[in-house]
Amino acid sequence: MSVREAARSVVIFILPIFLSGCGGGVKPPSIPPPPVPPQRFAIVANQVTNTISTFAVDAQTGFLIPKDMLPTGGMMSRVIAVEPSGHFAYVGNGDSNDISIFALDANIGRLSMVGSPVPGGSAPRFIAVGPSGNRLYEVNQDANSITGFSIDAGTGMLTPLDGSVTTDDKPVELRFHPSGQFAYVVNNISGDITVYRVDSSGALGLLGSVPVRTNPTSMAIDPSGKFAYVTNFSTNDISMFSIDKTTGALTSIGDAVPTEDGPNSIVVDARGRFAYVTNALVDKVSVFAIDAGTGALTEASTTSARRLPIALTLEPSGKFAYVAGFSSGDVTTFTVNSNTGALMPTGTPANTGTGSAFIAFSR
Repeated sequence: MSVREAARSVVIFILPIFLSGCGGGVKPPSIPPPPVPPQRFAIVANQVTNTISTFAVDAQTGFLIPKDMLPTGGMMSRVIAVEPSGHFAYVGNGDSNDISIFALDANIGRLSMVGSPVPGGSAPRFIAVGPSGNRLYEVNQDANSITGFSIDAGTGMLTPLDGSVTTDDKPVELRFHPSGQFAYVVNNISGDITVYRVDSSGALGLLGSVPVRTNPTSMAIDPSGKFAYVTNFSTNDISMFSIDKTTGALTSIGDAVPTEDGPNSIVVDARGRFAYVTNALVDKVSVFAIDAGTGALTEASTTSARRLPIALTLEPSGKFAYVAGFSSGDVTTFTVNSNTGALMPTGTPANTGTGSAFIAFSR
């Protein structure tokens, strides 16, 4: 190799290094930053003041930051359902027998009412969006029935569906199985759970009923769909069931588990490890560990809550829990211990409006 050729090869070797050091050469493609998730909002129904409130949820602390409040246009506004996109929220008004519709601005948490409240059944006690996301179901406490509405995805408007499905005496809550194939209604006076099959159109077909204890108030189903739990207000305990995933049938798991006074609502966490129960008459929240194999509950801890805690909701990330104090007119934020499920109150309770009765999330 000649001297000229040797020099040329050295230059070719070192030139890209030199250029890269001084900003020359081909730059690697830039990597865009990860998308920022949209703000999450908590939505609270205030039964006494007949208002609906929104709060931004601080992702780090769980604190609730007030954003908006509007009258519902109904009477006894006590329950909320949010459709899957998070753009529309529905409020069941128990005394005016109707449902209010609100659009939610997902950027700033501002509410706006959509039209006028839609007439519903007699004393709507609970409303829920069905598994398909395009049906709203209304539990009518005084009519002992369930009625349905189709949801317009663009406007949020509700259109009544023909007919209704019967329940037993004084239905108070409706829950869907994670598979979407079955629905369960808690009947407070008859003391049982009615079981329904959900067909491809969203229609409910009655399969039968299963007795629980006295004055059941709430039901929770674990995420795997294997177990269900029902709070019994007057006997201060929880009925436990296994679920047949083929038929939807409920089979009792041992004796009912004692709670504190006045168990009103029950929620199971997203991992199926813990169940949370509000004890309305003693202002406490109880935490129960769930046996993954049998579904049996074992009390793990208890914490104090504000006055008359009637509703508890777990934030979707699982890091925070929120408890509505009906008499104190506020919502308390709790940090959830990921290992024990224990709750630790954090920050100052967020003022909502007299009669805080239900908490939902925008997504």
